[in-house]
Amino acid sequence: MSMVFAWLAGCSADPTPPVPAAAAPRPPNVLVVLWDTVRADHLSLYGYARPTTPALDAFAQEAAVFERAHSAGMWTVPSHGSLFTGLPTSAHGARVGWLWLDGHHVTLAENLAEHGFATFAWSSNPYLSEQTNLLQGFQTVRYAWRDADADACAALTRGKLLPTDRSVEIGPAWTPDPARKGWPEHLVLHKDCAPRAVDTFLEWRAGLPEETPWFAYVNLLEAHHPRIPSASSRAAVADPAMVERGLTTDASLFRLMAAMEGKGSFTPDELAALASVYDASLRDLDRETGRLFDTLRTLGELDDTIVIVTSDHGENLGDHDRFDHRWDLHLPLVHVPLVIRYPARMDAVRVSEVVSTADVYGTVLGLTGLPAPGGAGALSPLGVRTQVISELEAPNPRLPEIVAAFPDLAKDRWRARWRLVAEGALGLTRSDRGVIELHDLVADPGQLHDLSAARPVERDRLIESLRTWEETRPRYDRSLRGPDDRPGNPIRADDEVSRQLEALGYTTEDEP
Repeated sequence: MSMVFAWLAGCSADPTPPVPAAAAPRPPNVLVVLWDTVRADHLSLYGYARPTTPALDAFAQEAAVFERAHSAGMWTVPSHGSLFTGLPTSAHGARVGWLWLDGHHVTLAENLAEHGFATFAWSSNPYLSEQTNLLQGFQTVRYAWRDADADACAALTRGKLLPTDRSVEIGPAWTPDPARKGWPEHLVLHKDCAPRAVDTFLEWRAGLPEETPWFAYVNLLEAHHPRIPSASSRAAVADPAMVERGLTTDASLFRLMAAMEGKGSFTPDELAALASVYDASLRDLDRETGRLFDTLRTLGELDDTIVIVTSDHGENLGDHDRFDHRWDLHLPLVHVPLVIRYPARMDAVRVSEVVSTADVYGTVLGLTGLPAPGGAGALSPLGVRTQVISELEAPNPRLPEIVAAFPDLAKDRWRARWRLVAEGALGLTRSDRGVIELHDLVADPGQLHDLSAARPVERDRLIESLRTWEETRPRYDRSLRGPDDRPGNPIRADDEVSRQLEALGYTTEDEP
C-alpha cells in the first residue's frame, strides 16, 4: 500500500473538529475542476497513445493519480449528487424522475461555507443550476449561458468553428435535414467556454480577502456533445487526413442514437474520426486547465490549495455498440480521471486500488480537518472502502426524435436498472432483469469476456457482497422533502434551459 493510500485509509470517516484556538491556522483552499463527460482511458495521463493531456501529465507528477476511480453514477445529475453529498446515487434521490437534490442534504459547498470558506461555482451545464439544486451552498454562481458570460462564451465557441465542419448541427458546413428537428445555434454556443470560466474564477478569487479560504467548483463541458475542438487541438492529436474525416463525418446526436438502435451504422474509419474529435476536445480542456494551475502557481497559492481534477462520467464512442452516455455501467462511462494535488498532506504517487468519486467529500474533510455535517452519517475518504458501487438507479428514456422516427423500436430496451460492484480487479454487473456479468476490469477493460460461468465462486461472492451492500446502504427518505424541493417545474418554466438540455441530448421525459 502506497504512503498516500495508507494516509487515506487511516483518515477518520467522521473527522473530529480541531480544538478552537485564538490563532487557528488558515485551512487550505479547495479547487475542483470537473471535466464533464471525460473517460479516463482517453487521457495520455492514463497511458492513452495520443497526447491528449500534456498539461495534466506534468501537473500530475506532483499529485496523487488514482488509476481506477469510478463515478457513482453515469450521467450528470446522479453523479454530481454523489460528488457533493458523499452518498450513493440511490440514497440522495437526484435522478431521472426527480431531477433535484433535496434541500435537507448538507453539500460539500454548504459545509465549507459554514466553516468560513467563500464558495464559487462556474457551470457550463444547464443541469448544474437552480433548476436541479445541485449547486446548493455556492454563494457565487456564474452560468456560461447567461448575461455577459453568454456573449463571451458564444464568441469563444464561434472562434473555434471551422468553415468546412459539417460534423455537427452548428458546424458552418452542416446540411440540415428537413425531416429532422434542428437546433438554433445559440442553444449550444455557451458550451465551449473554458477560457472564460478560468478568467472568471481568477477574477473572483482576486477579490477575496487574503485571510479567507475558498472553495471553487469549475465545470467545463468541452468534451460533451456537440464537440467543437479547436484547429490546433485537432492537429495535435490526429494527422491531416484524420482531421478532415472528423470534420466530414456526421456525428449528429440523431445519427449516434439511430446507430445505437441498429438504424444505420458507422464504419471503422468513421468511429476513428469520432474518437479523434473527442480527443481534440480533451486537449482544449487540458490547455485551459493547465493555464489555471500555472496562474495559481505564479500567485503562490497552488501549494496552499487542495486541487482535484475529475469527471462526473465518461462517454461511449461506439463501445459495446453504444454512443453518448446514460445507458449502462461499462467502464467507458464509470471509469473517470481523478487527480489530487496537496503536497502538504499527500504524496505524489499512482494509486492502483479502485475508489469512488463519492468519497471526494470525505477526503476534502480529512485534508482540511473539518468535521462532517451533523446527520450526514459516515463520509469516508478515498481508500477506506473495499468495494466500490456504481449505479444506474433510474432508467433513461430515448430522445423523442428517435421515438418519432423509428416507431418500431422495442419500447423498453433501455429500461433496465444496473449496479456495478468492484472489488480488487473484479467487477460484477447486475441488472433488475436478471443479467449478471463478471469481468476482470484490469486485464479486460473492454469487458469483452464474461467470467461469470468460468469463475462461479468469485461470481457468487460478489453477488453476496452486492446483496449485503443493498441491505445496509443508506436509504432515500422522501418524507424529508421540503416545500421548496420541486424538480421539473423550474425547468419547464424556463423554456430556454429546457431547449438547451434537449440540444445537449437530454429530454423532458427525464422529468416526472
